[in-house]
Amino acid sequence: LGSNDEQKKCMSEKISQFVNGNFDTSLGKKLGLTGTNRVIVQFRIDENGNIQDARARAPHPELEEEARRVIGELPEMKPGRQGGRPVPVSYTIPIRFKVQD
Repeated sequence: LGSNDEQKKCMSEKISQFVNGNFDTSLGKKLGLTGTNRVIVQFRIDENGNIQDARARAPHPELEEEARRVIGELPEMKPGRQGGRPVPVSYTIPIRFKVQD
């Protein structure tokens, strides 16, 4: 399985790939945004592997809503473990995209 750090890195990469593949970047142009935009998403994976408490910060409320939608579509995960017991794990993921002219 690899070390804890390796597992964390792999998990973050998989989540980022999923988010990047499913986030509607055309929203930026529709909302009149320009340049590079950043959305910060925070969520928790509970003891059962379910996504909980998804929150987002972005330059526009519709981008926040889109980020929460995409995080809500993540498949059920294996929960984190500590001392052999499942525990909740918090994640923060930046979503960056460039609005093309």
